[in-house]
Amino acid sequence: MKKNKSNDVLSNFEKQNLRTRIIKSANQAKRAKRNGRILMAAASIVLLIGASLFFRPKTEQSIENFVETSTEVDINKVDGVTLILGSGDNFNLEGKNTTVQYSNTGEEVELGSGKTVNQESIKDNKALYNTILVPFGKRTNLKLSDGSMVWLNSGSKLVYPAVFNGKTREVYLEGEGIFEVSHNPQKPFKVLSSNQEVEVLGTVFNVSSYKDDDLSFTVLKSGSVKINYSDEKIAGIKIKPGTFASYNAVSKEATTKTVDINDYFSWRDGFLNFKKDSLKHIMTKLSRYYNVQIIIENEDLASQTFSGNLDLKENVSKVIGLIGETSNFEFSSENGKITIINSN
Repeated sequence: MKKNKSNDVLSNFEKQNLRTRIIKSANQAKRAKRNGRILMAAASIVLLIGASLFFRPKTEQSIENFVETSTEVDINKVDGVTLILGSGDNFNLEGKNTTVQYSNTGEEVELGSGKTVNQESIKDNKALYNTILVPFGKRTNLKLSDGSMVWLNSGSKLVYPAVFNGKTREVYLEGEGIFEVSHNPQKPFKVLSSNQEVEVLGTVFNVSSYKDDDLSFTVLKSGSVKINYSDEKIAGIKIKPGTFASYNAVSKEATTKTVDINDYFSWRDGFLNFKKDSLKHIMTKLSRYYNVQIIIENEDLASQTFSGNLDLKENVSKVIGLIGETSNFEFSSENGKITIINSN
């Protein structure tokens, strides 16, 4: 049967309607495809951000935060010079003068007589801190992983990373130390303490910052250092060799003066030089060096000043006796305590 022609041919209206639907469908397909690409790109960005957050190294724990959160150890209650590794393992070093040397990776530590211990120097991309305690009557020297040398005086504590893997080389000192720093201008060396921060590139200097001393000081032997104080009211300073820079925690004052550097480095070689220092100051140093309690009964006597050179290889009684020969005091020793009295 023959179809009606009017049913086979599209009217102009139908043609226009079909064209409109086709164009609308094509545009929808394009938008869907474009939106899909945008969603995929956005998802990729989210994944990249998530991955970067996941794989970003953990924030490095600052050495000051480590010191603040670590268990406080009484230096005088340890059995001789004590090295505490990041793992918590303790090692005692025998003798009055001991040595510690680190390999350049910080993973091998040589203790005095040739004994070597191994440790992790980095864990979870963070440096592990070591601590060395030097009780009164003892001294030690150590070679850090960067080759820098440190001589620690009696009654001192030094905290430092097993290996320096950050942008700076930072150590934390309580007590007194002489530093001979390996030159590395790309990685400044900093000695931090409670009242000051000493920054160097490569130099030799002495830092003293005992908890029971009102005065913290730095003496520069060679090179150049910059000192920043915890008291923000005091501007940081740069000092030149032969300069003594100090900060008084009581008066909140910082001062500088020119000194004979040998007076501040001689203890490393077993001598004590002093020039117009009070008897109290001298006896404080001897008390730490020999690990003996020294009491001066007369305040006027304690404030008297003395000058001279003492050989610290001698026993403490002989050393004090030599000072007494130039003054008018006597002393007695009983049960590990020395008492100084005015002989008048």
